[in-house]
Amino acid sequence: MAKNKLIKRKSLLKLIKVAFSGLEQCEKIDLKDTYKLPPNKKIMIPLENYPLQVHIRQDAHVLHLYPENPLVEPKKSEQNNHFSDPNYILFDPENYYSHISAFYRLSDEDKIILGSDTTEKYSFLNTSKKLPKQQLSIANDEGKLIFKCYHSETGSCISPLFKEKKLNKINVWRKEKITKLAKILGDPRKALSPEEALKLIQKVNHIIEHEEYREKDNNDKPGGVIAIPDKMDVVIIGDLHTQLDNLLTILSQNNFLKALENGEACLVILGDAVHPEIEGQYGEMESSMTIMDMIFKLKVHFPKHVFYIRGNHDSFSEEIGKRGVPQGILWAKQLKKSRGKNYKKEMQRFYDNLAYVAYSKHFLCCHAGPPTSAVNLNALVNIKKYPKLMKELVNNRMQTSNRMSGYNKRDIKKLRHCFHQGDNTPFIVGHTPMDNDETIWENIGGISRHTVAYAANQEWVGVMAQIGKKMYPIRYPVEKLTALVGSEAKKL
Repeated sequence: MAKNKLIKRKSLLKLIKVAFSGLEQCEKIDLKDTYKLPPNKKIMIPLENYPLQVHIRQDAHVLHLYPENPLVEPKKSEQNNHFSDPNYILFDPENYYSHISAFYRLSDEDKIILGSDTTEKYSFLNTSKKLPKQQLSIANDEGKLIFKCYHSETGSCISPLFKEKKLNKINVWRKEKITKLAKILGDPRKALSPEEALKLIQKVNHIIEHEEYREKDNNDKPGGVIAIPDKMDVVIIGDLHTQLDNLLTILSQNNFLKALENGEACLVILGDAVHPEIEGQYGEMESSMTIMDMIFKLKVHFPKHVFYIRGNHDSFSEEIGKRGVPQGILWAKQLKKSRGKNYKKEMQRFYDNLAYVAYSKHFLCCHAGPPTSAVNLNALVNIKKYPKLMKELVNNRMQTSNRMSGYNKRDIKKLRHCFHQGDNTPFIVGHTPMDNDETIWENIGGISRHTVAYAANQEWVGVMAQIGKKMYPIRYPVEKLTALVGSEAKKL
């Protein structure tokens, strides 16, 4: 939701709340032990940053409800709405710490109702289908949690998680990931020497020229398609545009890093990691080198499980730019100046060998959109013979009243057909953010399972993550983690 719409919604809700205050009073309790919720009565708990254990039904599976606290406390000048608002996350603790998993974010003025009516909607919570239609509601009122149990026979109860092991479990868990990232990436603030950078990109290019899950083209070169094994989960990141903290935020959350380490999942980056999108910084290229170094280190560390799809900014072309700034040309000049001609050649080699499409039976993705011209699997594999296809996959945008030449539902279906996929297979692209305030947009253009992912928003970063057979949008507040990873690297 766009920021101005969110502010208007909150303002309206507050006006309504004031207008009807007193119609239904909440009983405030000081929660010190397990508390059985009385039926059809609102109970308010000022938690003061403590997590809770929630029994939706007394004899049923438990959920945990944690305040969403940052690892790095933002400066006052940097505070964004997502840190100033008191948010909580609701999750299944049996899966949350061991597998890639989703959660429900209970934002300020938000409410969730749990019961058999919502079991399918919130399937990642693993609640019982045998619950009443509505069993328990939880609301967030400016950081105060309001609970209401609707049934006395299948009563709900809550209890505080005061013990140190539970109290700080999420942040301790995330700090362990920061240490792992420091071992893999080193200090992101420390620039590589030209010699180190050249060796790194040469390793990456050797890996890509023999890349896992890539069918060779007719010239025995890496083809344009990555076929991810169906048994392997996938995590998809949209355009990063030099936002290193966004990438670090993702890797320090959930079990994404663990799944890569265990070979259970692949990370697919949809291109355009380079070239800033921030006003006034379009011509700055140091950050492009930094983020590509980090992606290259990830690729070397996880050669079979990290993939980079080509985007339109992955180029030195004079056509690549932003608001009149020739970013493609500046990128080439920066690499020559900082790292030499050989490094620039290796970067071009990297671009030339990138894939354009990745898929499994659970998803299909590319950087920009499907081709509007004729396409088949053989042409996609042998894409270097088809420059028009290459250009379309990295540049196409959806058809609108002002862009009649763009792609439409029929073009998506045509691309899915190349991989024997049905209309319900999620199709995920980057390239075209829908507004300036979000990071994931679903069912774009009224097309079912058509998702745009964009990872360069400075406040929120989202991924499309496969959990079981489904793809879920998962969003996180961006944190300034570069310095934290760098400090941890110095200790190693």
